[in-house]
Amino acid sequence: MITLRDGRNVQVQEYGDPAGSPALWFHGAMSSRLEGGFFDAAAHELGVRLVALDRPGVGGSDPLAGRSATDYALDATDVLDALGIDRAAVGGQSNGGMYAMAVASQIPDRVVRAVPYNPTTPVADRAAKAALSRGARMSYSVMARKPEMVTKQAVRSSTPGRLAAALARRTNPDMRLLDDPATAAAWAANTGEVLKQLDSGYLAGEIDLAVGRWGFDHRAVQVPVVLVSGEKDGGLGYAKVWANELPDGRLVVVPHGHIGMLDPAVAHRIVELLAGRP
Repeated sequence: MITLRDGRNVQVQEYGDPAGSPALWFHGAMSSRLEGGFFDAAAHELGVRLVALDRPGVGGSDPLAGRSATDYALDATDVLDALGIDRAAVGGQSNGGMYAMAVASQIPDRVVRAVPYNPTTPVADRAAKAALSRGARMSYSVMARKPEMVTKQAVRSSTPGRLAAALARRTNPDMRLLDDPATAAAWAANTGEVLKQLDSGYLAGEIDLAVGRWGFDHRAVQVPVVLVSGEKDGGLGYAKVWANELPDGRLVVVPHGHIGMLDPAVAHRIVELLAGRP
């Protein structure tokens, strides 16, 4: 537990090599610091010290009303200072990818590179939204119009009934990655951290940030950026465009969909990129 400059506590967990090259990892919306565990073996092998943070209102991190993506750079700075880290790579999955880009934009002197994985698309930018598939555009539109419904669905998805689980297995390209009991248990423990503070307003805040304006120019992030997208992820359409819009950006496409990092091979590739390997 790290106490920030404003007195809030943030819960962090370290994975990989304690003496390795440092990287901060920002979890997806319906996820937590335990998401970092899926990268632990690769981080040990590749010499990466992976520090995973719980955002405000998740796990043991104190909630924060009215938070923004750009403000999160203050949290990241305090964590880096507390751990004695000068500069680090930053990465994150889904909404965590949005935060990785925000942190890179706000404190570029502390960020070596950014590796957003299946990042949220900045759909407040019409050109970005237009590059998505029809299904992905519809999903973002539902989030904007019916955030309370989406929040309830997200909570239910953490412990789906038999019918919902069967439907997800037919429609979600990543569901077979949960066939392994150990992987399924680790994923359940990870998402369960979100349920510890359901009244914190965390999930509603995540949806607002996902569909609103990010507060920085997502095309102008100056540090090297490696956008990583699953070949079946809904955001791939804009990721292809975004990589070319950035001053120093490139795209790496990996197997699976939105949570394909449950596959150890995909997790290994992401850690390679965090470590600066080609």
